[in-house]
Amino acid sequence: MTDDLPATAQLIHDLLRMAPTSSPGHRALHAKGVIATGTFTASGALAGLTTATHLVDGITPATVRFSHPGGDPNVSDAIPSGRGLAVKLRAPDGSHDLVSVSSPAFLVRDGDAFVELIMARAPDPETGAPDPARMGAFLEAHPEALPAIHAALTATVPASYATVAYNSLHTFLLVDDKGRRQPIRYTFVPVDGVNAANDSETVTPDHLLTELTSRLARGAASFDLVVALGEPDDPTDDPTAIWPERPTLVAGRLDITAIAPDAEPVIFDPTNVVAGVEIPEGDEILALRRLVYGLSYAQRTS
Repeated sequence: MTDDLPATAQLIHDLLRMAPTSSPGHRALHAKGVIATGTFTASGALAGLTTATHLVDGITPATVRFSHPGGDPNVSDAIPSGRGLAVKLRAPDGSHDLVSVSSPAFLVRDGDAFVELIMARAPDPETGAPDPARMGAFLEAHPEALPAIHAALTATVPASYATVAYNSLHTFLLVDDKGRRQPIRYTFVPVDGVNAANDSETVTPDHLLTELTSRLARGAASFDLVVALGEPDDPTDDPTAIWPERPTLVAGRLDITAIAPDAEPVIFDPTNVVAGVEIPEGDEILALRRLVYGLSYAQRTS
């Protein structure tokens, strides 16, 4: 475990900002993206599991952001990589953020390892590329990173932001009116199915924004919020650990209807929850994400 989380968060943020493609006016990570708006309609499947009313019943306004994972705001959509989907549900009792990515797992489980990873992936001054020996040494010391690394190496170019499945990675706790806690993880599953671009060589640098604009002109881009129900032995504090197959419920449907080009700066924080949803103890990466995102937000809005 990391001894000083605020200091480690500051170091992580500073190291990310040292990348030559980083821009102070953009996020330290997930710099390229698009904001849109829509609604979340609860299915009722979570009734009895949580007191968070917007997850049980009704229609809740949503602000969403699709994104690339890196810190380059000008990265081409033709480059294979993961993608992100952040959702802010503007519920009656406060905003509830659901932050997800296409990877099945996070890269590391604590802040010290995150610093090691950034250093290992730093470009060599002579080659302009990461040193394979340093990355190899990191993976030997941190085999828990292998699922996420494999996902990154085998990533494709999606046909659309709306044809990617996005995973929470972290565990959250649904809390009912008797204080009982149910561990969950969630996935936004595209209603139109998962689909990669047919030929990445013909994808334009801003293909995903162009495609989303065209798609929304025809109708909503929709995702089912699929919740996996954890069992007692499933880890709740380790985002590198992939759960075995678990029973699932469809909590509701996210319908994205319009791009919001003039949206005010917004921060999506996976620890931003409401009554009826809790953060499990011990997930250091969740705590660090809150701190690093806050530092990034402060810099890009100052």
